[in-house]
Amino acid sequence: MFSAVNADGRLIQLAGNYSKEKAAELRKKRWFCPVCKSELDIKLGREKLPHFAHKKSRLCPGESEPESEYHLEGKRQLFLWLKAQGCTVSLEPYLTSAGQRPDLTAENGKERLAIEFQCANLSADSLKSRTAGLKNAGYRPVWIIGAKRLKRLAAHFFRLSAYHWQFFEVNSFSALMFYCPDARSFYKLHSITPFYTGYSYAGLTTIPLHKANLKDICHREERHSVKLSSWRRAVAGFRTKSGRFLSEDAGLIRRLFYERHQVAFPFLPSEVFIPVSAGFVFASPVFVWQGHLYLRLAELFEKGAPIRLSGMIQNVRHNIRRQEIRMRYDSHEHLIGMAVKQYADFLCLQDFLRETENEVYMPSSQQKRPQTAEELRQRDRLFFGE
Repeated sequence: MFSAVNADGRLIQLAGNYSKEKAAELRKKRWFCPVCKSELDIKLGREKLPHFAHKKSRLCPGESEPESEYHLEGKRQLFLWLKAQGCTVSLEPYLTSAGQRPDLTAENGKERLAIEFQCANLSADSLKSRTAGLKNAGYRPVWIIGAKRLKRLAAHFFRLSAYHWQFFEVNSFSALMFYCPDARSFYKLHSITPFYTGYSYAGLTTIPLHKANLKDICHREERHSVKLSSWRRAVAGFRTKSGRFLSEDAGLIRRLFYERHQVAFPFLPSEVFIPVSAGFVFASPVFVWQGHLYLRLAELFEKGAPIRLSGMIQNVRHNIRRQEIRMRYDSHEHLIGMAVKQYADFLCLQDFLRETENEVYMPSSQQKRPQTAEELRQRDRLFFGE
């Protein structure tokens, strides 16, 4: 922590340009925690910035987790940046009504922000509790993740874990914001579309700190279209590497396609790899939840029966109850209908379905499945061409 008070109650903050020599002078006085009033030590190690720390075995309601050098430096940079933005900034203020001490609060005349630079592990329950506490105290929470947790796997694909997805939820499914104090840059992941577990498409915007403004950091990010050529490469990669370490739900889809249509796993149809924006609601891979829909559509095609959107949604819910499709966000079931509708719309766009009445579909023509790897690649290019 950077903040402390002396015996007279005077606040001092080490987040400015305090050298180690200047901070060492402060050791001649006694300093206390602004929250719990216990005495603090001044740390002047080689690795970390000068900062205060509670003495051992002291519990403080405003202290949540140990701070790394990376976290301290990031918080210091964000503090100075917010001041340069013309905000009224408080460093590590204790919000009594919330029982929390966010890294920073900032006011710009329009709204009050509580900014958390989160580098350590954080459970979903703690995240939701802290977010609710900040809102109840009259602040808009802004969660910024340490950029060491940003892992790029390919040009437009990133490794996202449950840790990231929980922040995506509290950010209203808009974007994920990262900050790197070493590079002095923000990184915004937007248009996030899962492919399979730990492998998600996203657009990445890099914003150097000296060029960033509050709008870049705090405003909701509009969704952009998926770059289909990148998505097609992910599909091609699946076709050459599929079958390794399958989850239970993926193993079921592999078995069902082979039993019902004699389709091997690498030859799953292009129609089960559609990038839909609401697909993040499912924890199952894209080819699992869409695979179950495709199998149901195939049954109705054979009967010549109409396909109703309501029936498609009901079918997905049935698969979820049977634990054949895993949900990522159980409390956002309305997104299931949105994802299924987007899936149906894409199939209509590709002339696979034809909407005969409102939300009622028929196959557009007699569907012929690709018989060779080359025919399948051609169909992939048709579906996922720019």
